[in-house]
Amino acid sequence: MADITIKKVNLLILLFLLVINLIFSAFLIEELIDASDPNYGVTGFFTPIIGLISFIYIRKLAGKKKILLLRVLQLFNWIFIIFPIAVFVYGILIMVNY
Repeated sequence: MADITIKKVNLLILLFLLVINLIFSAFLIEELIDASDPNYGVTGFFTPIIGLISFIYIRKLAGKKKILLLRVLQLFNWIFIIFPIAVFVYGILIMVNY
């Protein structure tokens, strides 16, 4: 029988999640640059959700042995998680006239 405890990271899944995050981040950045009404709504919050999924996937399956690519992907995941939340908080502070 196959040992289920063998952990292997599939890099194609991680790169696919990275591309999806880059697309959603581009939507968010384009919306920040444009001064008109919001066009994309809540799609800016898909970025931290997908970033968190990718972060947990790497953390669970990579274990202690992380190659440089996985470390860079984890850095991008942190950015994808923090950036939209920081933009949202900053927008709230602007609306309150802080």
